[in-house]
Amino acid sequence: MKLTKINKAVTVALAVGVVALTGCEKNTSAPEHVTTQKTQATAARQQSESLFEEYAKMRAQQVSNVNYHLQVTLDNTSESFSGVTDIVFDLTNDNQNDLTIDFDEGTVSSVKVNGKEVTFNYEKWFITIPKSELSAGKNTVTVAYERPYSTDGSGLHRFVDPENGEVYLYTDFEPYDANRLFPHFDQPDLKATYSMKVTAPDHWKVITSVRENKIEESGDNNVWHFPESAKFSSYIFSLHAGNYAVWEDKFEDIPLRLFARQSLAEYVNTDEWFTPTKQSFKFFNDYFGVRYPFVKYDQIVAPDFNAGAMENVAAVTFNEGYISRGEKSTRAKMSLANVIAHEMAHMWFGNLVTMRWWNGLWLNESFATYMANLEVAEASDFKNNWDVFYSGTKQWAYRSDDSVNTHAIELPVPSTGDALTNFDGITYGKGASVLKQLPYYLGEENFRVGVSNYLKKFSYKNTELEDFIGELGKAADMDMEQWTQDWLYNAGLNTIKVNYQCDADKITEMNIVQSAPDDYPTLREQRVQVGLYQLDGENMALANAIPVMYKGESTKVSDAIGQACPDIVYPNEGDWGFVKVDLDEKSLAAVEQHINAVESATMRLMLWQSLSDSVRDANLAADKFVNFAIANIEGEQDYNVIRKISASLTTAMGYLNTATRLEKQDYSALYQDVENLYLRLLEKAPAGSDLQKMWYGRYVSFSKSDKHLKNLLAILQGERSYEGLTIDQDKRWGILAQLNRYQYGNYVALLDSEKEQDNSDTGVKNAIYAEVVRPEADVKKKWFDVVINNPENLKLSTLRYIMWGLFPTEQSTLEAPYKERILAHIPKLNDGSDLGLLGAFASSMIPSECTAESEAELAKLIEEYKSMKPQVLKTVKARHQNVGRCIKALKLL
Repeated sequence: MKLTKINKAVTVALAVGVVALTGCEKNTSAPEHVTTQKTQATAARQQSESLFEEYAKMRAQQVSNVNYHLQVTLDNTSESFSGVTDIVFDLTNDNQNDLTIDFDEGTVSSVKVNGKEVTFNYEKWFITIPKSELSAGKNTVTVAYERPYSTDGSGLHRFVDPENGEVYLYTDFEPYDANRLFPHFDQPDLKATYSMKVTAPDHWKVITSVRENKIEESGDNNVWHFPESAKFSSYIFSLHAGNYAVWEDKFEDIPLRLFARQSLAEYVNTDEWFTPTKQSFKFFNDYFGVRYPFVKYDQIVAPDFNAGAMENVAAVTFNEGYISRGEKSTRAKMSLANVIAHEMAHMWFGNLVTMRWWNGLWLNESFATYMANLEVAEASDFKNNWDVFYSGTKQWAYRSDDSVNTHAIELPVPSTGDALTNFDGITYGKGASVLKQLPYYLGEENFRVGVSNYLKKFSYKNTELEDFIGELGKAADMDMEQWTQDWLYNAGLNTIKVNYQCDADKITEMNIVQSAPDDYPTLREQRVQVGLYQLDGENMALANAIPVMYKGESTKVSDAIGQACPDIVYPNEGDWGFVKVDLDEKSLAAVEQHINAVESATMRLMLWQSLSDSVRDANLAADKFVNFAIANIEGEQDYNVIRKISASLTTAMGYLNTATRLEKQDYSALYQDVENLYLRLLEKAPAGSDLQKMWYGRYVSFSKSDKHLKNLLAILQGERSYEGLTIDQDKRWGILAQLNRYQYGNYVALLDSEKEQDNSDTGVKNAIYAEVVRPEADVKKKWFDVVINNPENLKLSTLRYIMWGLFPTEQSTLEAPYKERILAHIPKLNDGSDLGLLGAFASSMIPSECTAESEAELAKLIEEYKSMKPQVLKTVKARHQNVGRCIKALKLL
């Protein structure tokens, strides 16, 4: 899973024709194009850092039955590594094309075909072997090469621990970076087996998809031998090496290992890892009806990792953010359990059965997201997981689907360079939400059986969307063609509203009315529950939940006729559906009067979300929401609801801060009211509770007045404390960032002192951020020049900290002198091949302000950037839309 990643992208919606889903079986014993065509079109490969789908289809006609034998030599001093790869494969009898082998920006010293050195061409991104050097049938191509280690978290990444000088290596390949480790055919539908020999320093551990079967001593090195693996796509192959600390456990007959850097070992709580791992194994083995196929299971916590985690076969990589240097909240432990389950679900769905091309990435990620949440809800130690899903993943989906960058779930992906532009709230959130409603639509057991049949039928093969949908349809005996077209091939978010009438306190008529945006007019069918709530004394209780399959513009709710006239009607009770809800006026009035009386925490969560959406949509003034939240938050007891209120409160205050800064109206007093509220709630929170941890975090990030910055300084210096709350090193960095941001106290000396105490990688990055965020012109110049002129001297993970801190919203005057240089730098990055840096720079650095002038500038920029890569265009379009929303929100004040 690439969650971009947990901080966790874009596409242009493309027109897609209707796909007929017949559910018919097809021959999948080899990639679809290998045996079905007797002739091939000749094709010259485009010079590009990306692999294009049309070329990949042609190459899959050339090549089959692939096996890789890898030799890799690593050390702990060089900035490059070397290797020899034997590629064994069958070549079609009617091959009409030269053969290309993917290999990104290395040095190739020799290429042999069947033992004989041959003429070849290598131009930066791939090796070309003339067709005359190859013969039909089995071939072995041997490539000797060298390549620099990566510093951007992709390919084979090298990290030097600043605390002890230890070197750690790990790989991250999705979608098209495996060829930064070894030359090969880097496309998902050319599955292969892998055997490997790795030479590495003798105190290192080496990890890949299988366990070693022999380790030989060789001077100061060891030579690790790894036997042939199962057959899978190269983007989920892996190589990790270094002096990792290791912990071991077992689930039934499956060996489990956990790895982390030595300097983080003291902070690793193995129960937080192994317990959810075992729970997930039991659940998935039972649910899928297919035993875990890859024998062993390792989890490696890696430094500088760009995503949340990645599902490498039997060797999953995790971000070090999942190791806390202090006590974790239940929410943080739950998040880790969810990610563990997500990556494990991929072992079946994605690794055992794999999409043919990257247009299927959404299904890979959506399915793992849904299944992880299902596992946590049904088989873990955690409660109320679907409330967490609703307030997090699903809201990400709603925001994405309600944005200018919305797109269909299923989209063409012309090249690997476009693949990650679909890593967004549609790919993960909407896809998972749509899958979540399928068990209600098809029946839970029908859905499970369809999934199980799909995995059994297509094990170790590649599939298209119709293969998956076909198995679901057959299990439920339903025609899924219209559903697929409406939900997967059409973009947009629908809204439903209940119209009803009562007479003599009984419902006499009720209809669900569905609408769609003008730009995306599709009306959909799905199954929801209409919740009828009655006020009984001081309790607003659910009187009835009526299941309804609605479709079209209007659907009659027959089972509501004769029911008692409700105080609140909510047409997505229990959150079955993926849809926006427009409350009727009576229900809205009842919510405003009795929100804390609503019996169901899930219902309160959804109602608060509706109010927050109203602020975002400029239908409710931000100051009214803030005052309403202040009046009601202390009456709420549920952690998830409180978290939602506080997040929405902080967002609404963002609009009011903007109004104050632009001198439209002064909301400073209201801001201080919220600061005081957060402090009061921190002081009232039970010692050691999740609420205490949450309110502490909110309070620190929100404090900016002298009174509260003074309080933060007292906490930092140990002069003020809260029972049950430990101020660990990471909390100290949070305070220091705030003191530097607002130049409070002796902030420079405090930062210098803290840097001496914490020279860890996390400490180095936090120290840089705390300096960068200072509102000082010389600091901005120093770090801006680093980003623009010398980015190669720092890792991408460090550059991100700099860019996040350079120009906070309130520092727009300091940003102004750099505006032209920022905009001039984007085309330069766009012309390069570093998509990670391009995306990070665009999302962090493009200037914007909540003014009509800024809105016009961004609109002009959209036109100028139309031909740029999606990482840029999407960011500018989203920024333009958000500025427009902000302007509308300020007009309500």
